Amino acid sequence: MATSKPTAKKANSELKRKRQSVKRHARNSSIQSRLKTEEKKLRAALETGSEEATLLFKSFTSALDKAAKKGVVHKNAVARKKSRLNTRIAGGVKPAAAAKPKKAAKKAPAKKKAATKKK
Repeated sequence: MATSKPTAKKANSELKRKRQSVKRHARNSSIQSRLKTEEKKLRAALETGSEEATLLFKSFTSALDKAAKKGVVHKNAVARKKSRLNTRIAGGVKPAAAAKPKKAAKKAPAKKKAATKKK
């Protein structure tokens, strides 16, 4: 005889939590998608040196702040991203891809130890 364990009825709080998580997931993924799109546009404008980069930066930072307020993105991550993009717009730092890597200093070849004397 195959017996199965009785299944417990799902609590109302469990069902509500599931509904809330589905709603939040939809909202968060839509906000993240919008942020990625705006960031791509801004970075493309920075690469070409276009004048609209400052306008795109303003709209992007606004979207970032709203996402941080809703808890989609961490506030420190938003601050870091805004700071890095702002320095690029100001001309302080060139893109990482264009920067040349530093050459490692060559070390002098190690001297061989003298052979041990045999007695």
